Amino acid sequence: MSSKQWKVHFKSAPSEVYRALSTPLGRSRFWAESAKETDGVIHFVLPGDRTDDSPIEKTVKDRVYAVRYFGRLLTFFITLDEESNGTDLTLAYEADDSQDAAAIEVDAATWVSLLLRLKASVDFGVDLRNHDTTRTLHYADGA
Repeated sequence: MSSKQWKVHFKSAPSEVYRALSTPLGRSRFWAESAKETDGVIHFVLPGDRTDDSPIEKTVKDRVYAVRYFGRLLTFFITLDEESNGTDLTLAYEADDSQDAAAIEVDAATWVSLLLRLKASVDFGVDLRNHDTTRTLHYADGA
């Protein structure tokens, strides 16, 4: 199993970060055009006609949210930063061993972009995506 982690700090409380990850409305504000959930599976609809049915692997309210997204396990660990009353979030990414190190590094830009869009949405109410179907892949704002 290949893995990597990224961290980001939010001024918002853990409950707000968790809500953005765990609800269809929250996910649609930074991640996907649509991300409805049925029976523990999220149906992601992304620009460029990309879709994925992603099983939710684990949830612990305001602490952990894990989903298997396009075959990769994404686990979001949410921790209260007691000093600021904000949130420290760690995204742990796991892919099968068939994915080489170079591919993981290419994916890194995708996950960093996702985390920054999440932060912009939760902390500032801003959607950084371009919403242009002709500019999706290879655009940092083309989620």
